[in-house]
Amino acid sequence: MVGSYVFSHALRDFARARRLLVWCFVAIVVYGIGVAYVRVSGTPSRQDSYILLSAALSYRILALAAAIFASAVVTQEVEGKTIVYLLTRPVPRQALLLGRALAAALVVYAVSAISAIAVSFATLGGFSTLLMKDLIALAIGALAYTGLFTLISLIVNRAMMASLLFAFGWETLAAGMPTGDIRLLTLNTHVMAIADRPTPEGGTGFLDAVGSMLGSGGVSASVAWMVLVGVIAVTLSASMAWFAHFEYTAREDAE
Repeated sequence: MVGSYVFSHALRDFARARRLLVWCFVAIVVYGIGVAYVRVSGTPSRQDSYILLSAALSYRILALAAAIFASAVVTQEVEGKTIVYLLTRPVPRQALLLGRALAAALVVYAVSAISAIAVSFATLGGFSTLLMKDLIALAIGALAYTGLFTLISLIVNRAMMASLLFAFGWETLAAGMPTGDIRLLTLNTHVMAIADRPTPEGGTGFLDAVGSMLGSGGVSASVAWMVLVGVIAVTLSASMAWFAHFEYTAREDAE
């Protein structure tokens, strides 16, 4: 009962109309990019267009949204000086943290799923088997990214910057390294492995290069499931323990 109250209250906070309008606009832009890419690219099939665009856009939007919403789980309350009111509620800290993190993950999933649907309609004209696989992968990815970034937000200052550096710095760098084993240290590799997408026939464009970099790296879907479930369990458990153990006060330098 307590957990469901925290979850629903946080969900209303994270899914405010002003926030959702921004992501709806992003989805419209993604759809426009998809339509334009199909018309002007030399990609031999619409399926390849979907595979490349979803890798370059939908899975990156997943990481971006997770960095933004995970920072709102606790850090936003600290910087907004509302952490005191949050902690005075008669709710166990572990339940408070878990409920808010799960609400953030749900919104992250919704945002990334809408972008994937936009890509599918732009390139394939509707729903497809590939999209269904991506929606499953994005769901587990939303939990994994949100769990990791929530833990980061509890440990370091400027957590959103650190999360963005992980998602767009480290993961991109690791994907481009000649040693494939480095990819195993990224979440994106395992999320893409769960999607189990076919390899596109390829081309020479920018998105073709990005799509090949953001692949599964030879990881099997079963291994990817185990890794991501482990990441979710460890990061959320560590976040709850950390949040319950340490005190949080409003930051006076957050103006």
